[in-house]
Amino acid sequence: MKTASEILSIISHDSFLENVFHKDDDWDAKLDARDAVEFDVAWISSYKKVDQIAPSENTVIREIREFVFKETFRITQNSEVAGYASDDFGLISKAFENKINIEFINKLWDSYLQGEFPDSSICE
Repeated sequence: MKTASEILSIISHDSFLENVFHKDDDWDAKLDARDAVEFDVAWISSYKKVDQIAPSENTVIREIREFVFKETFRITQNSEVAGYASDDFGLISKAFENKINIEFINKLWDSYLQGEFPDSSICE
């Protein structure tokens, strides 16, 4: 499990976010795929578990969220995609930083590592 600092290092080098978001994707369709009940329930449930154990974000996690939002918006010109990505990385970073092991969050991270914006397919 990575620390927030390690995650920041990974995502800020080697065009990490470019690999995920610099595609000719239909972002509205990608966002719709995240609205599937399974994905939504898993995301919110994971968020509540993490927030219950670790209610605050440290400086590095806030830095990650800001970096991801700004870079994703720069690449996609879509504020909704940027917001979702920022929320994902906030959740991933907070869980990993606090050593909270949740399968769904691990799948979110794996999806990004594979260069994919996570959607309901990670719930299958």
